[in-house]
Amino acid sequence: MRTPEELHLVDWPLLEYPYGDVTDVSDVIRALYDEDAAVVGEALEELFCQVLGRRLLYPVSVAAVPYLAHAIVHATHWRDEMLRFLASTADRAEEGAVRVGAELPGLLHLLRDEEPEVRHRAVEVARWASGDALPLALEVLTECHQDDPSARVRAAALTALSLLDADPVGRLRAALDDPEPAVRATAALGLLAKAELPYPERLVHVLATAGADPAFACGSGSGSGSGSGSGSGRVWDVLGRDAGATRAVAAAWTAARDRDGHGSWLAERLAHTWRDREAEAVALLVAALPHQREPHGRSYVLEALARWVADCPDPAPVGTAVLPFVADPEPQVSRAAQLVLGRAGDRRLLAAVPTPHPGALDALAARTADLDLRRRALTPRRCTGGCGEVHIEAARVLDALTPQDAAPLLPELLALLRARPDEKLARMLGGTGLEDPELLGVLGELAAGEDRGLAPVAAVAAARLGADPGPTLRLLADRLAGDGWCLEDAALLGPLGLPLVPLVEGRLADAYEWHRAHAAEALWRITGDTGRTVPVLAELLVPLPVGAFAVAMLRRIGEPLTPGAREVVAQWAVSERRVLRDESDGRLREDARLLLDRWAGNGDGPPHPWGRCGGPSVHYVTGGQPRLL
Repeated sequence: MRTPEELHLVDWPLLEYPYGDVTDVSDVIRALYDEDAAVVGEALEELFCQVLGRRLLYPVSVAAVPYLAHAIVHATHWRDEMLRFLASTADRAEEGAVRVGAELPGLLHLLRDEEPEVRHRAVEVARWASGDALPLALEVLTECHQDDPSARVRAAALTALSLLDADPVGRLRAALDDPEPAVRATAALGLLAKAELPYPERLVHVLATAGADPAFACGSGSGSGSGSGSGSGRVWDVLGRDAGATRAVAAAWTAARDRDGHGSWLAERLAHTWRDREAEAVALLVAALPHQREPHGRSYVLEALARWVADCPDPAPVGTAVLPFVADPEPQVSRAAQLVLGRAGDRRLLAAVPTPHPGALDALAARTADLDLRRRALTPRRCTGGCGEVHIEAARVLDALTPQDAAPLLPELLALLRARPDEKLARMLGGTGLEDPELLGVLGELAAGEDRGLAPVAAVAAARLGADPGPTLRLLADRLAGDGWCLEDAALLGPLGLPLVPLVEGRLADAYEWHRAHAAEALWRITGDTGRTVPVLAELLVPLPVGAFAVAMLRRIGEPLTPGAREVVAQWAVSERRVLRDESDGRLREDARLLLDRWAGNGDGPPHPWGRCGGPSVHYVTGGQPRLL
């Protein structure tokens, strides 16, 4: 330990901080000894926000450990939060664990402190005992587990013992019959962590029924995943391996009034992690909604429902469940509830409130194909944050439009393009086939403008709609010779881009994977060359968005895959877990299945790459239907 008088031994300004330079750490640490609890609380807030940071471990955090250890022993207020700082530091990286472990001999007496919360946090720190401190830590932790009057401390001590003891199975199994639910749940979690799949039903049942007890420590936010045993990180490390166990525990915790949002959090993780579990997760979230007593909890559940309701086979009951919240006095609650109705395609939104939130109307317009709603969604609006800029609120509407849909909306699309020139909108208009003089004029103005990102997009869109391709080719050639950030638009030119081929070929070996991917797309769309395109795309089959793009391109190209590439695609097609953690995972699975079916004799022959100016770009495909690009 180091006293405040030794703070000068550290050159604090030279250390790396999470967010750059902050207030002198020496002053913050001295404030921990103040007699005023409010002053100590402010100092701790500074330490957590500006010194510890989030997730990563910084040199300043490690350097503060011996000073925090001294403060914990000698300060009057908020000692439990100081212990939490040490536990969080140890949980980040090995260096932090070693530094905290070195201070443990002077902290183990806190396991017998009169304050239960101090004992609980001291248990979390004792989990990092090693070396000479380990035998004493095991002895005191065993006493805590057996005799502490707090069920929460007993359960935390059991977790720490299971992580420190070389042979904890006997202790964990004995604890399954403990009279305290929190201890039983902790024992079940520890045994599940060591179990093979599928998980034993008895252990899942114990965790599901006993884990709803308030004394069972399970945070509702995402943990570090290091397995320290003090929050949702450890719970998810275990349940994240088994979808059935996740659902069972989420259902039980939700039915037990969704204490602290634990059940609804697990329900959302169920849909976020596994495929084809959206309907189950939505049902659990709907069941959790009546238990939310605070606006934060209601908005969390409603926002989760908004993420997954569109994938639910029957969203009508979901809409009925959220209707009481669409006019909630808390804005974050009402906005989320309205968004659920919009993404569910539920027209009751229009009658539920006089003026629905714009984002909800946009979502409803995208789901219902109502022409009036789409016109309303495409009306330029001012930024609600006070920035004064016009921006697109209707990205989902643009995604849903087909060339036939776009024609009657051309006045609104043109007005939007003028008010808020946008790359996505320009690409979409380029794929409509609408050879409108006014549209060509606006695109021409944007192509000649100063915006280096928008100019090539607008130029290509104009060329696709019949404008002279010469200026477009010169602009793209200049960009390809420079930073190469127009390859995806060069691909949209199709055969018109033939003069660009040497520059495109030069990007096939680019260090940036997206440049390689778009170069491969452009080369195929311009020339029909598969010999150099397919190997580049096959090397990009990684579980990232660029890998999903590669699968979609390979499906359109239609060439046979190598055995290695076929194995990767097959795994992505049948995986129960999501390969990508967003809505693009559904497109990835569909493209993978179609690609495999094609060479199993169940699909159509490979398509010709040449349509008018290359046709729609493959990375904007939803549900098998090309978006407008």
